[in-house]
Amino acid sequence: MHEPLGRSSQRGQEMSLENYRMLLTKARRLGYVFPVVSELRGRLPAQPRVLLLRHDIDVSPLCALEMARIEHSLSVRSSYFVLLHSPFYHPGAPPHIDALREIVDMGFELGLHFDVEFFRSRGIDPSEGVRRDARVLESLLGIRVRSISQHRPASSEVLRGLHHRFVDAYSPHLTHNLHYISDSGFRWRGASLEQEIGLHQRIHALIHPATWAWPLDMEETYRLCAEQAGSRVRAAFDEFIASTHHYLAHRPHLDRLRLEREQRLAPAPRRRPEARGPSAGL
Repeated sequence: MHEPLGRSSQRGQEMSLENYRMLLTKARRLGYVFPVVSELRGRLPAQPRVLLLRHDIDVSPLCALEMARIEHSLSVRSSYFVLLHSPFYHPGAPPHIDALREIVDMGFELGLHFDVEFFRSRGIDPSEGVRRDARVLESLLGIRVRSISQHRPASSEVLRGLHHRFVDAYSPHLTHNLHYISDSGFRWRGASLEQEIGLHQRIHALIHPATWAWPLDMEETYRLCAEQAGSRVRAAFDEFIASTHHYLAHRPHLDRLRLEREQRLAPAPRRRPEARGPSAGL
């Protein structure tokens, strides 16, 4: 019999925000420090115990925000990576941009999560696509993108020529010199974070926020995310419909007000200088 897709009790503590808080509390008690990805270009912290927390935002910035609030309350630092072309969220649309800005305001690092296949399938050079998307994210959130994380790296090519501009979360320096673990697909790659804290001195943990948002398995979590996203879209359309009805009912009045504003803002016509007569005595 196949193990159900989702959480396995054999792989450690349940993935939930409550337990995530407990794990971070344990890590702090054991003396781990929490760097961000961009700080680790070619070096590691001098402290003996390091926990590099990295969050790829595949599904929802709202889930990422809840995780960031827990980390912030414990003075834990981490890096969040935004997928600019996600089919599930748009970084520039409410409420997603509001969630991302709050994460930035709390002092967390925001980097770029990118999908090589997105660029290849559209005839775009992936390296140039990454650089372009980083500029877009910088402009959108008013930040400096210093680090990148590849989406589904096991099934796509490794990009070269970006290391001068960005720190790559998947660089051998960060996946070989730190003990790398991941909760991808709602299944730990090896032992769980609970099992690794205290056992390994230097850990690089990829934690997906949506995976820990509810104590549900993979399919239940993603279907709940879909229901919530659908509810937000329906509510936005309801508001748009209501505002359109209001506009149509008051359009003549609103048009007059706009015309008055335009007239007030229009520059005053320049007066022509008066013609002067010939000077006396000439």
